[in-house]
Amino acid sequence: MKRPTLLRIFAIILITGLFQLNTLAQDTIVQWTFPTEDGTADGGVIQSNLTRTIETAGGTSNIQFKNGATTKAAQATGWDNGNDEKKWKVEFETTGYGNLKLSSKISSGGQNPGPRDFKVQYKLDDGSWTDVENSNFQTANDWTTGVLFELDLPGICDNQVLIKIRWIMTSDTASDGSVVTETGISKIDDIFITGQILNGDDEVEAALGIKTYPNPASDVIQIESVSHLQVELYDMNGKRIQTREINTRGKIEVSALNPGIYLLKMKDLETNSVTSTTIVKQ
Repeated sequence: MKRPTLLRIFAIILITGLFQLNTLAQDTIVQWTFPTEDGTADGGVIQSNLTRTIETAGGTSNIQFKNGATTKAAQATGWDNGNDEKKWKVEFETTGYGNLKLSSKISSGGQNPGPRDFKVQYKLDDGSWTDVENSNFQTANDWTTGVLFELDLPGICDNQVLIKIRWIMTSDTASDGSVVTETGISKIDDIFITGQILNGDDEVEAALGIKTYPNPASDVIQIESVSHLQVELYDMNGKRIQTREINTRGKIEVSALNPGIYLLKMKDLETNSVTSTTIVKQ
């Protein structure tokens, strides 16, 4: 067998490294770090997101801006009786981006403890609120306890004109174990939504050595890959219908699904590269 030359090995390593850097790079799509007394986004690569503002919902007080993790933070009172009702909320565009991740920090007031228990939910423009997996967390009177770092957002959020995210109370318990009162304070800071550029479904799938067919599909979607994949199928309301792992060859059953458009998200478990494609069920 002919052995590869050192030059060829170097070229393979270089090309592989450049490809992985390209596929793994995360851009900040939008951020809220509140450097001034303003709730408007202060950074991000999608221009339309720079007019988006943070808000609360469910009946809290007006938002003030002070005492943040680094500069200022958005803070509000009036979280009493807020279980499953009161929340922080933002919305943004993700057009052209996938493999989305959310980072944020929520703190509770010290002498005026705010809500302890939260979870994150998402919603498409015309969908319903759905829990983000592994997003339940607790807060304290600090900027380290209530931290979410690069929480994976569902694949259905990729490449969307409008996504809504909310941090909603999951109990009326305050951070000191008492019951949240009207004067209880909740503060949020350092919100980052990051993602990877989608270069087009066919191009990305070819680069990752993935084939999906047929499309439209009636009974099954065949998937072929050069590596080990995690595959998730979502409907257009963001509900995950199926999850499975495929090693070089496998299929997704769609015969029981209603006709319509679905999203197939595929993650290479070796490189963590992600691509998604729309599937039409006949």
